[in-house]
Amino acid sequence: MNDPITWWQAIVLGLTQGLTEFIPVSSSAHLNIVHWMMGQPRDQVFTFDMMLNIGTLAALAWYFRHDWKELLSNPAQKRLRNLVIIACVPAVIAGVLLRDLEEKHILFTDVRFNALMMIVMGLALYAADYFGRKKRTIENVQTNDALFIGVSQALALIPGVSRSGATLTAGLIKGFERADAARFSFLMSLPITLGAVGFKFLSAVHKNEFATASAPIPMMILGILASAVSGFWAISFLLNYLKTRSVALFVVWRIVVALGVFALYPILRR
Repeated sequence: MNDPITWWQAIVLGLTQGLTEFIPVSSSAHLNIVHWMMGQPRDQVFTFDMMLNIGTLAALAWYFRHDWKELLSNPAQKRLRNLVIIACVPAVIAGVLLRDLEEKHILFTDVRFNALMMIVMGLALYAADYFGRKKRTIENVQTNDALFIGVSQALALIPGVSRSGATLTAGLIKGFERADAARFSFLMSLPITLGAVGFKFLSAVHKNEFATASAPIPMMILGILASAVSGFWAISFLLNYLKTRSVALFVVWRIVVALGVFALYPILRR
């Protein structure tokens, strides 16, 4: 077992989770890369990373609290609510069938593979943004749109893909405006994230993983707070940014980080 996660590492990892969970650059890949740079074996920090999702879940729930209140109480929002639920189905199925891959599959924890997927999906996002019509709004979502975006969300199990990146790409392919594609993506991610975090938490308790976790409870709380605050900011930033700007900035970031990983791998190989 490596040394426990320190307070500054908890903050860095929390900020990494919060900023990259909602901005379409892949939080899982970024966490893998940061752990790799810190010399922390991925299998020893999985529980800590799972806890960081509580922070981003809180940010998501708080930011869209009024939207969900409308979806759950306003009969006029019933159609959109049902479509959000439909969009979650493919990710639920994929999550159940492939639940162990993210933690155990060697490709999923290999930073070079993560970097490759960051480039591939970044280029896919750019192509969707460049060729997409960007005319439709969230009020125009149909069942086939919800299923298509939902299937894309299932791909986010692969580090480097990005849940927000995959769903934003799918929404742009379907002709939605950038900000509306992102908003639908965030609405559908709340129940999925809630279910995933709940399942992983109960699994960790059942396996007594907290007893052998690489971070003390106070460090977990510190990381959760950092991910919640930065996650809330990231949601607001992305929705406002996409109203007037393209996704090019995020694609460039993906490529630069990926190339940095390939350049550093011979030096920091662990």
